[in-house]
Amino acid sequence: MAKVGIKGLTYAKYQSGGDGNAVVYTGGKKLDDFISRADITESRSDVKEHADDHQIDSENSLDNVTLAIELVNNNPDIKKDILGHIQENEELLVTGDAAPFVGIGFICRNRFKGAVTYEAYWFFKMQFSTGGVTAETRREQTNFGHETINGTGSAVVLTSGGKEYFYAHKDGLATEALARTWLNSKAGITA
Repeated sequence: MAKVGIKGLTYAKYQSGGDGNAVVYTGGKKLDDFISRADITESRSDVKEHADDHQIDSENSLDNVTLAIELVNNNPDIKKDILGHIQENEELLVTGDAAPFVGIGFICRNRFKGAVTYEAYWFFKMQFSTGGVTAETRREQTNFGHETINGTGSAVVLTSGGKEYFYAHKDGLATEALARTWLNSKAGITA
């Protein structure tokens, strides 16, 4: 299945939960024309136990999830809400304070044998930092450069069972509207 599109960056400020209780978010927002790329990386334990010259056990659990998002739009709201920058007058000030935790997600468009489906991702509790900005001089050909933000996930426990979760994924959706509805429900967006 080919991923042929990405859109609908959605986020909300993490308030509480994830300790066996439902995660609560505030200030859910959907941003149009913001995201051009997302890279999800899972880091896993890869440890093998050996005895008597053979493997007797292994550990391959998910340790961490990172998310790199390439932003097209340089809107100050996302920098305030996701990166924790402070706006004074017309300036965005970068502090040394830790960025807030947010829930964040997006929609992917997929195509397989001509059929289009949609999938949505929601990361329960992420903390972002600026990944960097690249700027270059104009040449014979214009190159578009975008800012990247990098997030590190924290596991949440959604029920009293104690199982940790980093993100949710919903695929095989027939329409973008179904993916949007699912993301909105995660971010607490009702309108």
